[in-house]
Amino acid sequence: MKSFMAEHSCNPFLKPGEAIISPDPILVSTILGSCVAVTMYSPAKGIGAICHAMMPVNLKQDNDLFYVDTAVRYLHQKMQEHGAHTDMIIKLFGGAQVLGGNYSTTARRSVGEQNIIQAKKTLDQLGLTIAKEDIGGTSGRKLFFSIKTGDVYLRKLKLSGIESGCTQGEMP
Repeated sequence: MKSFMAEHSCNPFLKPGEAIISPDPILVSTILGSCVAVTMYSPAKGIGAICHAMMPVNLKQDNDLFYVDTAVRYLHQKMQEHGAHTDMIIKLFGGAQVLGGNYSTTARRSVGEQNIIQAKKTLDQLGLTIAKEDIGGTSGRKLFFSIKTGDVYLRKLKLSGIESGCTQGEMP
């Protein structure tokens, strides 16, 4: 892991309501429960972006990145400003039901489910297709996003620690 991290210029931790868009070789980490993270990567432009959003819809219609709809639109706009248009690779993570409760009906969806639905809806409205996803369930996730390569390394978490191995590649 140390050599993999050394290949990146810095390793910031992304908190809820934050986004990073950069052409620099950054390895971004974050932890998701009911929140969602969306990554966008342009191989042609060598630029990547990630957001960490907590709630589905921004009713105030301001630029608050705590909301999925606002954060996804913000990422898309910034990627386009950097010249990424048709080659973006989109990935979606998170949206777990980490709190107790009976959310088995469509009238009563968990926050995680609402976040997933909103992310998919907003991406669809922008004409973007999800290439990979790891969503839902009851486990949180620890995510590493390499802006250098667009790769995502993910570990599912449970209350007492790691539940399962990585998806989309081996953790270096």
